[in-house]
Amino acid sequence: MTRTEDASCYLKSLNSLNPEITVNSGQMFLWENYKNSWYGVYKSHILKFSLDHKNSSKGTYDHLYFDSLPELDNWQQLVFRLDDDVNYISSCLTNDNMISQLFKKYSGLWLMRQDPFQCMISFACSSNTNIPMIRRMLKNLCRKFGIKREIDEKKFFTFPTTKSLAKASINELCSCGIGYRAKTIKSLTEKIIIGTLNIEELSRSKYDEAKEKLLGIYGIGNKLADCILLFSLEKTEAFPIDVWIARSIYSYYRALLNQESFKLDIKSTKLSPNKYNLLSKIMRQHFGKYAGYAQQYLYYHMRCSANKKW
Repeated sequence: MTRTEDASCYLKSLNSLNPEITVNSGQMFLWENYKNSWYGVYKSHILKFSLDHKNSSKGTYDHLYFDSLPELDNWQQLVFRLDDDVNYISSCLTNDNMISQLFKKYSGLWLMRQDPFQCMISFACSSNTNIPMIRRMLKNLCRKFGIKREIDEKKFFTFPTTKSLAKASINELCSCGIGYRAKTIKSLTEKIIIGTLNIEELSRSKYDEAKEKLLGIYGIGNKLADCILLFSLEKTEAFPIDVWIARSIYSYYRALLNQESFKLDIKSTKLSPNKYNLLSKIMRQHFGKYAGYAQQYLYYHMRCSANKKW
């Protein structure tokens, strides 16, 4: 892609982005709203975007302002994936009638690109709990192991470094209210420190190989691994399946399951590893390279339809 094409892609994505629904869609958990501004924790930075003059008919804004402390140049392109060709991605998915409708209904919802270590810890904390509890656990970890930053007379704490969490004892981690998840966080950080888990290698690896490495970590199962792969390691074909996605598949894609003689028990809260892998394969084959985008729209739709808070 030439520099001119890259700039054009950036502007198209920026013009179609709705940052409010994007940061409130179960992808990243450390965003807070104060009046017309949103503040998010990203590694050692506090990110900020401000909104002005909302166009209610289009669901977009006349002006978007981006800032960060310490400065992270052009962070919005990195975090909001403004380098993605949104028109091309939507064209790859809109042959599916359901996803086509959701793209229109939730215009401006996009995947976010997270820091891999922060994403790993965030989704380690997501095991068997809800979004408010995930936020609480992560804020506690930031408060105890991060660095205080002040922006606009507001106090935030940066995300802990790998070293700071690796040095922490299980008891110190548990004091943040994370419970049994402390063992997973300890295992993750120690493997990164000693080099048996290499983030750059995961990024370069193909989906199946990267997922296998993540599944070798204590406490990381199929769903958590797919979330990490999708939201931080550029594996846009990943299709995380939780109870909300299982319900969406049961509601809208039973014909696909029938073709594969796959029986989905909607009352069951968990899938066996074999069933998860088969269901994931079915959906990834159906949606293709950008299955993760389809998953995000389905997830957002199912939770909004159930009036769940973000």
